[in-house]
Formats: sequence, structure tokens, C-alpha cells
Amino acid sequence: MDSCRQTFGVNKYDLNSLSEFTLYGADIEFQYAFTPCGSLKANQCFGRTIENEMSCTYESLFHRWFTLSFVDTKSPYPPNTNTSFWENPDGPGTGVLMIASNGDPCYGLTRFMRVKFICDKTAELPSNITGSQVDVCVFGLEIRAKQACPLQ
Repeated sequence: MDSCRQTFGVNKYDLNSLSEFTLYGADIEFQYAFTPCGSLKANQCFGRTIENEMSCTYESLFHRWFTLSFVDTKSPYPPNTNTSFWENPDGPGTGVLMIASNGDPCYGLTRFMRVKFICDKTAELPSNITGSQVDVCVFGLEIRAKQACPLQ
């Protein structure tokens, strides 16, 4: 995704190298699958496949799946928005914040996902995420990865 290449001041980031990973995580209510800057491959969303799906969640209590985000401009639901990016609010050079507001419909809203990519030079092969539902239809994910560090 072109939007996964960002420049904030002197810091340049390219999160596209994370598209080769599918990251998983869980909290008390939900399980998460996320392929940053790319589509989940067949059956990576807990046995189901949705075209152009970048992230999904499975709600354990009700045995339901939801799409949290689609690849830019590929959502079948309006508004079909692109993902937006900011430098991590923890300070310059510490990573990137991704906002995706193009998931499944949710009580008259659209599912919203906020992903905090944290620069961690020791996490060369990220494999998991920390996630939680922070409000109705709003999910937060956190990923530690070397790929979230500024390019040299």
C-alpha cells in the first residue's frame, strides 16, 4: 500500500515490509488477526476469507467474525476511506500510528481500528499483537516491530 510509506519531519517509515506477516492476538472477548499493509490470506481470519480484508476479529462470546479494516479503497461499505497515519505520539522516531475507519458496519457506525506500531529494534520477526475494544466499534492494536523504526 502506498499509504504505508510515510514521512514525518526527518523520519521516513515504510511499513510495507510488515505485509509478509500475519499477526495474531487476543483479549478476554476477542481474537485478532492483522496483516499490516496487505490482505489476510485465505483462512487466516479464523477459517474465513473476505477479499481485501486487512484485519479481523472474532468475538468469542457470540461466535461472530467482523472485519476491522480493509486495504485502502477496497471496503464494500461507505465511507470507503483510506487508512491515515501519524507519527507515534510517544515522540519522533518511536513509530507510527495507523487509523483505519473502513471496517464492517457496526450499530450505524463503521468499525474503527487504531494501530500503534512501536519501534523495537529487537523485534525482527513480529508475530503477535496486543488488542482491545476501547469503545463500541472501536479497537486498538499495538505492535512492536523493527519495521516500525525510521529508515536509516
